[in-house]
Amino acid sequence: MNKLFSKIKSGLTSNVTRKSMVVLYIIFVVFPILVSDGLILTSIYNTEKTIRRHHLENEANAIHYTFFNQVDQAAKLGSALYSSLYVHRFLHAEYASPLDYYNSYQSFFDDTLLHLVTSQSGMSFKIYIDNPTVINGAEFQTIEKAQGTDWYEYIQKSNLNKGLYFGTKMAPNHSIQRTVYFFQKLNYYDYNSKNIMLIEIDYAQFVEQLENLNYEFRAYICDDEYIRMSNGKYSNVAKNYSSVDNLRDISYIQNIEVYGQTLQIKIVGAPTNFWYIFKNKWYQLLFMLIINIALPLFVSDLMHTAYKNKLKEQETVVARKNAELLALHSQINPHFLFNSLESIRMHSLLKQENETASMVEHLAKLQRQYTEWQQDNICIENEMEFVDAYLKLQKYRFGDRLSFEIDIEDDCKKLCIPKLTLVTFVENAVVHGIESKTTPGWIFVRVSGDDSITTIEIEDTGNGIPEEDAKELLYRMRNASIDMLKEKGRVGVVNACLRLKMISDNRVTFDLDSEAGTGTLVQITIPTEFLKGLI
Repeated sequence: MNKLFSKIKSGLTSNVTRKSMVVLYIIFVVFPILVSDGLILTSIYNTEKTIRRHHLENEANAIHYTFFNQVDQAAKLGSALYSSLYVHRFLHAEYASPLDYYNSYQSFFDDTLLHLVTSQSGMSFKIYIDNPTVINGAEFQTIEKAQGTDWYEYIQKSNLNKGLYFGTKMAPNHSIQRTVYFFQKLNYYDYNSKNIMLIEIDYAQFVEQLENLNYEFRAYICDDEYIRMSNGKYSNVAKNYSSVDNLRDISYIQNIEVYGQTLQIKIVGAPTNFWYIFKNKWYQLLFMLIINIALPLFVSDLMHTAYKNKLKEQETVVARKNAELLALHSQINPHFLFNSLESIRMHSLLKQENETASMVEHLAKLQRQYTEWQQDNICIENEMEFVDAYLKLQKYRFGDRLSFEIDIEDDCKKLCIPKLTLVTFVENAVVHGIESKTTPGWIFVRVSGDDSITTIEIEDTGNGIPEEDAKELLYRMRNASIDMLKEKGRVGVVNACLRLKMISDNRVTFDLDSEAGTGTLVQITIPTEFLKGLI
């Protein structure tokens, strides 16, 4: 009887122990695995969803910039003619005969170079005039020709002085052709004037620029009713505009306002549901599955070596903290940035995106100059490499609108100047000379001299600087001081001038010559002995 009781007690104890182990197994193994899996999956999902949204936002921003930049070229042309007294007088003159008008017509285009500007930018224009002495034809039409057209009705209804209009016109083969118009009322000198300039932007070229952005998902520029433009479907120039109701599965919307038109950039085909995001993360799911299967197999050992595992857990925490610190150090270490840029450049080369690779290389060169500042002085030859990289990056932005030439005499290449001084003046020439100019411009950087004097010149063929502004800038250059650096304004130029004054014992001289519509020349003269002393 006692033996039977012992067996029953032992069985009950064994059952209790087994149940306890099951409970412990569920509490300390199954539940943590489920919680960890949920947290990991949620973290991956949220991270990927955020990354995907940033990609969509970047695509929308790029399309917005490309679209606005194209329209802005037309707006700048319209603005130039809007405020031109010469244009106003031509449009309102009373011509004695057709020959008198024809001669004035020829002189007008010779003086304004409008044909050159429009041909380079892929635009064409017509000016509708309320002047009976002007012969109807070519770029100039009577205002009656505009009346009754859809774009003219839009102008009258909107009461805008300038704006953007999407329309259609009849092609030479009598088919419908989409077009984009920018209109500008020419009433600067006469508010009651009915004259209107209509600039036609090449729709096909517009779409081509959007397609060349090479983004993954389809994007559409829409108003409340129609799809006006796209980087893919619904962009056929020879068809009527498609209804915005045709769009499905819209993943991202960005509202934009462009010269009187309220538009939306809609990106389609980028789902953010759970299974779509994890479709490309199968390796992470497989890894988690392996862990979930393998971990329970070692539960017994884990439970019998709790203390040992506790130590390992602490070591893991310490190792993770060290890894986080190393990652933070890497983020502030310039080599981390340079290695990342090099990885992007090599990836671009592998994808045969040579232009992107070249731009990344120039950017790395610029960034290296900013971060590796072991000494303040640098050879002019090396400084010019930095100038060259900066201008090549700007040329990527402006394209044919910017050309440049760098000329250094051999005897001047090894002379030294404060680092990043010349590029400051070059940047000033780009921003204030070339950026606001609609026609192509040049930047020249020249260094010449002898044993006594070294001359540095930065010249641009931009819009020039107004006389009062030029006087103010020259005064700040010649009187650069620490106090000026605390003021708002062109502190970059003041900084460069101050450092040049310091290394030359205040014997550097600055001159500035600027003419509106022609360009600006900055001349810096320094005794050569000071530049040799920095070597």
